[in-house]
Amino acid sequence: MERPLDVVQIDHTLADIILVDQFERKPLGRPWLTLAIDVATRVVLGVHVSFDTPSVLSIGLCLHHCVRTKSIRAPEILEELYWPVAGIPQAVHVDNGRDFRSDAFQSACADWGISIEYRPPGRAHYGGHIERLIGTTMGAVHVLPGTTQSSPKNRGDYDSSDNAAMTLEEFEDWLHLEICRYHNTRHSGLGRAPLAAWADLGGDGAGRKVVDTEAFRISFLPSEHRQLARTGIKLFSVGYWSDAFGPMIGRGVGKVTVKYDPRDMSQIWAVNDEGRTIVARYKNLSRPRISLWESRRARAIFHERHGGTIPEAMLFQIIEEQRRIAHAAKQQTLAVRLEGERQARLPNDKTRRDPSREMFAIDTSNPDLPTYPIDDIHGNKRKT
Repeated sequence: MERPLDVVQIDHTLADIILVDQFERKPLGRPWLTLAIDVATRVVLGVHVSFDTPSVLSIGLCLHHCVRTKSIRAPEILEELYWPVAGIPQAVHVDNGRDFRSDAFQSACADWGISIEYRPPGRAHYGGHIERLIGTTMGAVHVLPGTTQSSPKNRGDYDSSDNAAMTLEEFEDWLHLEICRYHNTRHSGLGRAPLAAWADLGGDGAGRKVVDTEAFRISFLPSEHRQLARTGIKLFSVGYWSDAFGPMIGRGVGKVTVKYDPRDMSQIWAVNDEGRTIVARYKNLSRPRISLWESRRARAIFHERHGGTIPEAMLFQIIEEQRRIAHAAKQQTLAVRLEGERQARLPNDKTRRDPSREMFAIDTSNPDLPTYPIDDIHGNKRKT
């Protein structure tokens, strides 16, 4: 008999609903869901919601949700609803999509002892549980304002965009509550509620728990291989440095694996020759946070006009100008509002700032400028 966390199925789906932005409440588009279901108990182990198409990042964030202790905001009933399932899957069943075949995903699974089983072509039953969960979830979505239903025929004359009312955050809160309801509802295939099955089969003591969930998250981030030079690491035309690079350079370390979070490129994580993860930040600490999407647009603009590789200073100048135009524009475009949603959903431990004021001239002789904490080679904090 299968036990909790023995097998977890993961898949993506485009939700049958149009959401609005949180500032102007105008239609943005349909979000993607990445869902993970425990086969033995049918509990939803984790979920990730985003406007971005499925990628290694969305898989990693869904798995990160799987291993975390979870609770749900429920202000209307004046309490927190707990989502008492967490742990590292022994095996994951996935389809043959490029994101699930990526080196980053396969390497991270190997690091955490997760075996990967790909769905054989024509063998739909391998993903049957996750597909039924998606169908159940979309059935609940069809009662929400802005639903697209499952087809134009089912939608009829209903105007999904005109009726769209929920933001991404509101939809995510609703989805978490819906999952909580599902967990406590009798499942026909189990003869009991999923949470009851989790408890009866010893889910709380099954599998392995993650103590350092941040290390788990970082391991599933997308990665690149880059040369470690005397000046540090250059990634997507931006220079990064850590004091811990000094000894590595002295030992003649060449290329290293570099992890990055596309939502916030102000820091990266380099894996040294001993397998330790080192945080590296902008060499120029006056640079603002940028997303990979902004970086790609700026590099494309420069390449179209001039060709070649964009200088770092020019990269940030183009992003500064684009942010200024976007902030000043009275008619926000869909792309700009989507970028605003991305900025609003940066990791919680980051301070959010006004994009129009992100960049400013730096006079390094000014003692009143803010300082930034960095780690020295011994892991001690100091100001610079």
